[in-house]
Amino acid sequence: MDPHEHARPTAAAQDDDLVATHGTAKQAEATDPLDLVGTRIPGGDIDLLARCFIEEFAAIGYGCEQILGMFRQPQYIAVHPVYRAKGEEAVRTLIQEVLADCGVFRVTGRGLEGPSDPCSELVQIELPRPDNEDKP
Repeated sequence: MDPHEHARPTAAAQDDDLVATHGTAKQAEATDPLDLVGTRIPGGDIDLLARCFIEEFAAIGYGCEQILGMFRQPQYIAVHPVYRAKGEEAVRTLIQEVLADCGVFRVTGRGLEGPSDPCSELVQIELPRPDNEDKP
């Protein structure tokens, strides 16, 4: 069964102007709200949620203290409840375990030796025009 089957009106209801469309069947309108709204869903695995959060921020270069700092802040409504429920030491241990498993992506740069004006050695490259373009 198509997962969007519920969004398609029946043949009898297609003529009815009162049939509401939603989901993928609904066209966007200028008056539609564009607010991102988070909703808590009961249940779930808070350890898995915390691990995913840690992996996501490790992938962009955050270390243990930076990630722990986010867990401490109440405005991070996804992970602050984990911090409150488990405590700082348990969260720190989890962060260290995840970082040991997946690592932290870090990029460093070094100065390149060369001319002080990087544009001084630019070379213009002429490319042949495609056959279908008009020549000037």
